[in-house]
Formats: sequence, structure tokens, C-alpha cells
Amino acid sequence: MTYPRRTLRPNLPARVREVRDVTGSMREIDLVGPDVPRLRVRPGAHLVVRVPADDGEARRVYSVWRHDPASSLLSLRIALHDAGGPGCAWARKTEPGDRVTLEPPRTKITLDDSAAFHVFAGDETGAVPLLAMRAALHRSAPGRPVIGVFESASESDEMPGLPGVPALPWVHRGRASAVASRVLLRAVAALDLPAGSGAAYLAGESETCRLLQRVLIEQRGFSRRSVHTQPQWQPGRPGFGAGTDD
Repeated sequence: MTYPRRTLRPNLPARVREVRDVTGSMREIDLVGPDVPRLRVRPGAHLVVRVPADDGEARRVYSVWRHDPASSLLSLRIALHDAGGPGCAWARKTEPGDRVTLEPPRTKITLDDSAAFHVFAGDETGAVPLLAMRAALHRSAPGRPVIGVFESASESDEMPGLPGVPALPWVHRGRASAVASRVLLRAVAALDLPAGSGAAYLAGESETCRLLQRVLIEQRGFSRRSVHTQPQWQPGRPGFGAGTDD
């Protein structure tokens, strides 16, 4: 039996330009490289970073926070976990001047321009692509209704959005698990939605995304095709990423 060959993706060299803490559990890493201006980065895109590991390299998937072709800049926001693997180790230790290899961006969820309103919901990891999408929507359709809610462990873990973009509310789970989060489920079920046909975007822990999708379809009247999900992580699955090519 023969198996289809896996498509080889180009290796894009990049260099760390700046590293800064966004919250106590998230870092922002600015990357520059000769291929960055030519990248096609849609709101909500993610890419693979090949980070150092004991056996050479590990492929880790991160959502793109900001892309500035004019300055050859690509910014990532990376959640830091206590029991993190090679990706977290790289994010904690990397410094300006360090070199890394990227793969071209991919997109699993992005904005539905035909929607009458937009709903965003996710945990602090999902907030990275969702707030980038929310900022793009603010620039392209500033009058379109936007509703949403994000969840973090505490107020100090809330991820700030881009300057000038109206913020969405956060709820806090405290010491409760982020897996199948009941806190976020209750918050989404209680959202005050306008009339019309909307689109929803969900990102974060895999089981939470699945349950939120059910709530929106079964309780809030969304069609299945109007609810777009992007699992960011799953317990016990290192390197679990944001999906495949569109």
C-alpha cells in the first residue's frame, strides 16, 4: 500500500527583534525576516514555528497577532504554561537576535463579511486570534455589531487588545479548570444578541470550543455553518495546534 506524500512547506528564516511580557502568563515576540513582507496573513491566521528541542527541533503552532509588511514584522503572542514543553521554553528564553525557522501562515477561521453581527468567545489562548480578527473588523466595518466574551483565570491574565479598538468583557474561572469551562459556557449562553444572521468565532481549549458550538447552535439559533471554531490546545497533547490549511 502506498501513502500520499506530505506536502513540504517552505522554510522561512526569521530573527527575534523584540520580546516583551503582555501579562504574567503571556509573551509577545516580534519576528523579522526577508520573507515576512510577502506573506499572506488573513485575520485569525496561524503558523508553525520550529523551536529548539532536545532532539533538534519541535514544530509548534502559534496565532499571528500582528503583521506589518512595511517593516518586515510578524508578532506572536504565546501563552506560558507551568508544565510547558519546547514551545514555552523557547518563548521564555528567546532574546533579540535569536534565529528561528517559520512555515507559511495558514488559516482555519477568518471573518465572514456577510454576517449581520459577529460574536467572539474564547479563553486567553483563543483571545490571540480572536482579538486580531476583532481589530481587523473594527478597521473594515466599524459600524457592524460586535458581541463577545473572553475567559481567563483572573483579571491579571486578561489579554489587552490593540489600541483604539473597543474592548470586550472578560469573565474569570479562578481555580476551576479551563477544560470544558462552565464559566465561559454560562457567559456565552447569557449574551444579548441582536436580530439577524450572525457569525460566531470560537477559539481556545478543544472541549470548551465543542461545547460552546453546541450552545450557540442548540440554544442561540445559529446555523452550524455560521459557527467557526479553532481549537488552540488540548490537555496531554503537546504541540496541539490551530488546524490545517484552508
